[in-house]
Amino acid sequence: MTAKGVILFTATVGALLLCSCAKNEDTSSLTESQQEQSDFPRCIVGEWKCRETPLDNSELYSGYLSLIIRSDGNYLMYDAEAGNPCLKGTIEMDSDDLDLIFIDDSGVDFAPPAGWENMSKKQKIGYFSDSYTLKLTYTDNDSSVTLVFDAVNAPNEVKN
Repeated sequence: MTAKGVILFTATVGALLLCSCAKNEDTSSLTESQQEQSDFPRCIVGEWKCRETPLDNSELYSGYLSLIIRSDGNYLMYDAEAGNPCLKGTIEMDSDDLDLIFIDDSGVDFAPPAGWENMSKKQKIGYFSDSYTLKLTYTDNDSSVTLVFDAVNAPNEVKN
């Protein structure tokens, strides 16, 4: 392998390791419920600000949304301009660890964001996350709307 090949391989492996979602390793002393929570992807934990328009529908406005996800799976999606909660509850992983299940169990007004109006109070949501971006995709029949969030602490050159 050439020097360029070694450098490229090392950079690729390093990038994959940095962007992957870390999981707790030693769960032997935890209860079954605690073990399920330990599988929660830590890379989505934090405070997020939504970009102005969804990825797949530039006619919708979503720039007012903020999202806080805690390590225990509790979340709050709210209208940062008005201060009203849109969704509040818990997030779980689905059985194949490919999607998140948003559960709105707040007991307050259930107000899904633009493009997600038909979502239920327990809804499977596709996700992708790296260090500074979180994409959440709601699918209804054959259409989908992806909200793109930037980490609040992301460097300015990362935010678009």
